[in-house]
Amino acid sequence: MADEITRRKFLERGIGVMAGAVTIGIGGVALTSIGAPAVTNKLEGKWVEAGSASDLAPDKFNPVGLVYESKDGWMEGKSKMLAYVKVSGENILALSATCSHLGCNVNIDDSTGGFKCPCHTGVYDAAGKNISGPPPKPLKKLEAKIEDGKLMINTMPKEEA
Repeated sequence: MADEITRRKFLERGIGVMAGAVTIGIGGVALTSIGAPAVTNKLEGKWVEAGSASDLAPDKFNPVGLVYESKDGWMEGKSKMLAYVKVSGENILALSATCSHLGCNVNIDDSTGGFKCPCHTGVYDAAGKNISGPPPKPLKKLEAKIEDGKLMINTMPKEEA
């Protein structure tokens, strides 16, 4: 008699199960539509023309400004980026000028051949590796190539191993 289910309890449990299923269904749709772009939208770099390769001084870092169309979620517009490019024969080293500490632009340090952050005394070597100050990571490396005499830079940093 203790486990006997009345009609009232049966209906209450049935309604509870249906309400739970509806809640899970609506919640799943909401989470999928909100969270899916973060999982499925992989950021892709964009190859941007950065001027004539003949304008670059060989064997030293050249500041190169990039302006390109970008899309971030639903926002579209122009993005700007500063990079430092060094061409040594067939080798091209392109580094983002954005400090890994707080996002300031670093400057070329002519005395060391590396870079300095003017805001918080961050110091990087000529390969972009952080060597002193607060920056937690090296400068990001960018893919670069020369096509038809034009310097092309990919706006997405390379994956570091």
